[in-house]
Amino acid sequence: MNRYVRLCTRFLLVLFLVSCKEGGVMDRLDQIKHVGDSDPATALAMLDSLEIEMRAESEYTRNKYDLLRIRLNDKADKTATSDIVIKSLLGYFEREGTVQDKQEVCYYAGSVYRDLQDTPRALEYFFRSIEYAEDAEDCDSVMLQNTYSNLNYLYYGVQNYQEAVATGRKELEVCRALGRDKVVPLLHLGGALMATDSTRQAKAYLDEALQAIESSNKIAHQQGNLYNLLCHYVVLGERQNAERCRILIDGDPINNFAAFPCIVLAMYYQMTGQTDSASVCLNRVIDDGTDINNMYDAAKMLYQMYDAQGNQPKALHYARIYMQLSDSLDFGKRQQLAATVGNEYQYHLDQKKEQQLRDAKEHYKLAVAVVCAVALLLLCLGYAVYVRRRNRHLEQITALSQELQGKADDEQRLRQEIDLRERKLSEAKYQLEKQDDELGKVKAQLDKVSTELTGYDIELREKEQRLTEKMQQNQTFLNLLHQSELEGKAEDVIEAIRQSSEGKKNMKAADWKQLYQAVDELYPTFKDKLLKELGTFTEQQMQVCYLIRIGLSKPQIQNMTNLSRVTVWRWVKKYDWVVDSESVDTSKRDGLANA
Repeated sequence: MNRYVRLCTRFLLVLFLVSCKEGGVMDRLDQIKHVGDSDPATALAMLDSLEIEMRAESEYTRNKYDLLRIRLNDKADKTATSDIVIKSLLGYFEREGTVQDKQEVCYYAGSVYRDLQDTPRALEYFFRSIEYAEDAEDCDSVMLQNTYSNLNYLYYGVQNYQEAVATGRKELEVCRALGRDKVVPLLHLGGALMATDSTRQAKAYLDEALQAIESSNKIAHQQGNLYNLLCHYVVLGERQNAERCRILIDGDPINNFAAFPCIVLAMYYQMTGQTDSASVCLNRVIDDGTDINNMYDAAKMLYQMYDAQGNQPKALHYARIYMQLSDSLDFGKRQQLAATVGNEYQYHLDQKKEQQLRDAKEHYKLAVAVVCAVALLLLCLGYAVYVRRRNRHLEQITALSQELQGKADDEQRLRQEIDLRERKLSEAKYQLEKQDDELGKVKAQLDKVSTELTGYDIELREKEQRLTEKMQQNQTFLNLLHQSELEGKAEDVIEAIRQSSEGKKNMKAADWKQLYQAVDELYPTFKDKLLKELGTFTEQQMQVCYLIRIGLSKPQIQNMTNLSRVTVWRWVKKYDWVVDSESVDTSKRDGLANA
């Protein structure tokens, strides 16, 4: 396997060396930087191949080369042992670098001092990196997330849990904005909340982390995070979630020894009642003898476990180991370091405030100088404007004097015109008054004519009303005339019709036939006109037309034909021409009218 890795590395180096001849040095550094994000060991080998070539490059390129080496060593988990290089880079990029360069160099300065256990200075440079990131329009957001992650780690290490929670929330916020894997930020924030006894919130974030791991396709890359998550669940007493984590964990940390995973598995075994397995894991940590912090935790757990079982000899044995390790650890140093970190942070804030005050003072000085210069310039401009305006005013006064003389001449001419127009106006008023008198007379005549027209209108309406009454009387006389004519021709038919219209008798076919013959004798052309107007018609339509012709009313027609009232009304209106189909003898009509 290692041979295969070496072959791949050599192949990549060959490709890189070939590409080096075709591109610029900065492009090659960017390429190495990109490779280092996933394979820092290969990137370091590629960077070493450029060491001789860098001697002929510019100072900026050489410093970028050194900064890239520190970046790759940090990603390869190589602990820094000196701050000489980073100090030089800080001095150069503070003078010559862009805002992005300053953000990066401050971040890796914090990483170097973190490795050197210099927490106060690590915090200072991490804070400066954040300030540069906030000032830049296009900052490295991934580096900003890693900065908050380091701050969370440092604050948690010196037991400043409130600040650890705050930086953990910032880390998670940036991670969500970038859409990156959120498992590590969730674990950081959950652990910090557990330290502040916010167990409910901590459990929510830890559950979200577990769901993210279970839904990912790369669980093998999450083994370290699963051990941390298992540790948190054991501390919280969440056995069900702890078992879910244990199922996802692969490998055996006892054979492939790792101290922290052994401690976590021991905690899990102790939680599930597997004390023998827990004892094996804890003894493996103590026997290794390289990690004093984990050895201290292992000895403490073994002492508590055997003391609870009543095994006093073994409890006493591990109690001695526990006390020896306690003497090796300086617990007071953590408290002192926490206080130092707090003071350093306050000092950082004070420095920032002082810098702001200095900047404000310089700004005020610059503002006063600008104001004085602007005031002097405005004074000169004002004097020039004053002289120009004075000369312009003199010219305007001369022009106005000439204009006033012209206005006086125009005024005299206008007064003469006004007198002439006033005389014309007086004459026009006299003519207007005369025309008003004539209009008054015409208006009086119009009022008289209007009164006469009103009288004529009233008289016309009365005559129209009398004419309407005469027409109604003529229609009544006409109906009576028709009946009287029919009575003179067929008295027996009239009697049958009268009884039928009163509902006393029903008209038979013979009666109807006699009625038709009597009407046809009285009005010879009536039947022909009926055929011409109607064309084809029913027996009932023919009966209604003959009854209308002899002058019967609508109720009488309804009684004789047994039709509905609506049908009788509609047909009478439709066949109203029947009444006027032939003229009636005027002598009979006059005699009927006299009767």
